[in-house]
Amino acid sequence: MVDRDVVRQVTVAVAVGGGFIVGVSGDYGDAAAGPSLVVPANSAFGIWAPIYAGLFSHAVYQALPARRRDPVLRRTGWATACAVGLSGFWVWAQDKPGLELSLIAVTVAAAVTGYIRAEPVQQTEIASVRDRWLVRAPLGLFSGWITVATVAGGAEALLAAGISAPGAEGWSTAALLAAGGVGAAVAWLRPVSLAYAAAVTWGLAGVAVRILPQHPVPGAAALLAGAAVAAAGVAGARRRRTARAGRAAGTGTAAQRM
Repeated sequence: MVDRDVVRQVTVAVAVGGGFIVGVSGDYGDAAAGPSLVVPANSAFGIWAPIYAGLFSHAVYQALPARRRDPVLRRTGWATACAVGLSGFWVWAQDKPGLELSLIAVTVAAAVTGYIRAEPVQQTEIASVRDRWLVRAPLGLFSGWITVATVAGGAEALLAAGISAPGAEGWSTAALLAAGGVGAAVAWLRPVSLAYAAAVTWGLAGVAVRILPQHPVPGAAALLAGAAVAAAGVAGARRRRTARAGRAAGTGTAAQRM
């Protein structure tokens, strides 16, 4: 009988390795030469180095026999495999905007789902340093960058389809503020890892670096959105620590009364 946990482990490992190979073999062009106002500067894409370092570490960790029945990895595995595996194909679908937009939508939904499911639900998960650095941080960094990449990739797909509104700065400003709003909401409501907010902030800052000072309105929107995400991430992390400390104190008091 097939062990579903083994299948999941193999699928995640293959998705990470395959997503990396497909992604790095594509032609991404020069961000500075593109017409989109929501694509980060070329230097910002250097974040893929720590992202893939984290994902490869995660892939090895989750594939260990000792981690086969791990409840955290059971919750996150399939969503992570879907998101990482599909993300590499975006660049290969650039000449098919409809397909690219579909891939983008499924990828971001799966990435955020995997990140949210990584939230600790047991004390052992909260205390686990390995889960923090080999599950929550890698998935947070990846899903945060994918949140920003969704806006950039979506804009590129629409431009490829010939859809370019006259008010490009207005649409770009709205898109950047929307990305900041989504990122801030996730960072505040689901403070699983500060890596998520850090990646979104990095991406939005990269947009500002690229388009300022030539496009001050969307550039300022990118800066404000990035600052909002950073603030929400820090505030969410503090709220989570306070809540956990309160629960721990309550548990200790109850135990003393028994």
